[in-house]
Amino acid sequence: MGSMGGSGDDASAAGTNRATAAGAGFSFAFRRSLSYRQAVRALLAALLIGVLLSAVEVGWAVQRERDKLSVLTGQVLDLAEGGASSAVWHMDDTLAREIARSVMAIGSVRAVEIYIGPDQKFWGQSRHSYETGVSALSQLVFGDLLAAERLLYRPGQAGGQRQTIGRLRVEMDPPSVARDFIAYASATALGGMARNIVLAIVLALVVHRFLTRPLRDVGRAVAAIDPARPGGSLLPVPADHATDELGFVVGRFNETLAELGDSQRALRDLATRDGLTGLPNRVLLLEALTRALAHPAAGGRCVAVLFMDLDRFKHVNDSLGHEIGDELLREVGARLEGCLRPGDLLGRLGGDEFLVIAEGVSGQAEAAAIAERICRTVARPLLIGGHALHASTSVGIALSGEGADDATTLLRQADTAMYAAKAEGTGRFQFFAREMTERAMVRLRTEASLREALENHAFELHFQPKVSTRDRAVVGAEALLRWRHQGRYVSPAEFIPVAEDSGLIVELGAWVFQEACRHAAAWRGALDDFHIAVNVSARQVAEEGFTAMVEAALERYRIPPGLIEIEVTESIMVNSGNTLQVLRDLRGKGLRIAVDDFGTGYSSLAYLRQLPVTTVKIDRSFVVDLPMDNAIAAMILALGQRLGLEVVAEGVEREDQLEWLAEEGCPVIQGFMIAKPMPAAEFERQFLPAATLVPLAGR
Repeated sequence: MGSMGGSGDDASAAGTNRATAAGAGFSFAFRRSLSYRQAVRALLAALLIGVLLSAVEVGWAVQRERDKLSVLTGQVLDLAEGGASSAVWHMDDTLAREIARSVMAIGSVRAVEIYIGPDQKFWGQSRHSYETGVSALSQLVFGDLLAAERLLYRPGQAGGQRQTIGRLRVEMDPPSVARDFIAYASATALGGMARNIVLAIVLALVVHRFLTRPLRDVGRAVAAIDPARPGGSLLPVPADHATDELGFVVGRFNETLAELGDSQRALRDLATRDGLTGLPNRVLLLEALTRALAHPAAGGRCVAVLFMDLDRFKHVNDSLGHEIGDELLREVGARLEGCLRPGDLLGRLGGDEFLVIAEGVSGQAEAAAIAERICRTVARPLLIGGHALHASTSVGIALSGEGADDATTLLRQADTAMYAAKAEGTGRFQFFAREMTERAMVRLRTEASLREALENHAFELHFQPKVSTRDRAVVGAEALLRWRHQGRYVSPAEFIPVAEDSGLIVELGAWVFQEACRHAAAWRGALDDFHIAVNVSARQVAEEGFTAMVEAALERYRIPPGLIEIEVTESIMVNSGNTLQVLRDLRGKGLRIAVDDFGTGYSSLAYLRQLPVTTVKIDRSFVVDLPMDNAIAAMILALGQRLGLEVVAEGVEREDQLEWLAEEGCPVIQGFMIAKPMPAAEFERQFLPAATLVPLAGR
């Protein structure tokens, strides 16, 4: 069987193209990229943290400067306190002025005042501050510390009873106090800002290097995944991330891809593989045939399509059951795989139909050799479930380059050729020819006309008498279906096979049986032991509900079962299961059972002993050469006599044939010598006493 790897090439190429396009499109506008947004966020976070840190540092600086100012103010008061006390006590202006000058020499002091008593100013000196902005900031930060006072006591006193003689007040200069603080705070803020910016950049680079870039690489790998083969596109684990969260995510994603790949393969197998045999199904076969036709072989070689249908497969299902039928299909599939050339593709279309696509075929001779090998392989005996089976197949062959350039046409031609092979017999093959298409169209039109005829009751029954060789009295008749279409009678050989293949034989056979019962009811008193034989196909007998249909017809027309004889061909002998039981049930109800055309098909004494038959009919092919070639006819007569069966000879057309049959003890004959099949009215006129006829019941 050919490799099926190519079946996914087109899908894989399409998936690769999509993945490449997706990878090429894996880019974002700068402002929408994760790197940009991460850098901005890192910067904002760093700035916020920096501002908070700077605020803390400035707060510490403020407290430190306030402490320094308190110490400085205390030192100024300590410096001037003694002299100010002496100046107030002695009312010494000169000393007061010197003290004030000394204090004002300190640059941070803006004013100094000496008071006598609580509020009588003795001496004072001050200077103006022109840096209003700095003064405002100084007032804001140091306002409660800019002015300080100390009580003045009488010089020379000690102990707790000191006499207060005045007070000393010092006021610090705001710009001088705040200048150092502002310089420090500015340096702290600018340094902190620069530090925070650098920190933000470093943080963004680190995040980009160890997180954003690996994520981008993972994203590109995801975009490059081939949708047709997800299990073959596993993501690489970023470096240094095998054991962290990113590695965990990639690992779980790869597990999901692998499971998706397995599921996708399983789904494709379900969609493109036959569930019973595992062979390619119709979808995959058409894909492969389309590819084969798109790339014709060199050297005049062509593609051959071999359409196979197992002969009489439905009989196996109906008689032995579907389990045996399924096993037969599996065994046939395995055998076919073993007999094909390397590179040939085998598949199952459904039911019992198989298909072979053979590329590089040189012509009809090589295709015929493949078909012959297939027929021989299938024909080998099989032992399945304890049953010895002999299968065969009909093969239709169509070659590319003969008017078929597409897969659908070539498949249809092979199908048409297969039906032509089946019409020739079992185990045969046939090449497609244009006239086959015409015959196929005729077949389709015939099927459509059959359906229309059923709806319009366009069929009728003709009857051929069966007579006794002893006195040539009529003992029965065979009901034969006739179809008048477009002014002429259509041969049963033309429409019965179509009815069989289309399934219309079931509905048509039911109508024939009921119509025969209707006439049997009308003719039941005309002749003693008169019965009507009705031909029934194996498909009818195998159909569920056949027994119920027979019982309903007998009940409807109120006739004894012995008035009806069911004729089956020897082909029904292969259905040894349910079909045999149906015939036994019918025989048990009193109906006659006849084997038609005995000796032309599956002649088997073992089968004949199992069948509940009452009558054996000698086929016309054994009667035509009587009395000269009489061996087979004599054998059948002897067999019937030995088994206690009635024997009927068909196709008697000459007197010498009749004489030989009568001498050999054949009890009943039918044929053109007696009468051709005729409409019911004419049959009544020629063979039935009018006084004993009963009016026909309605349909």
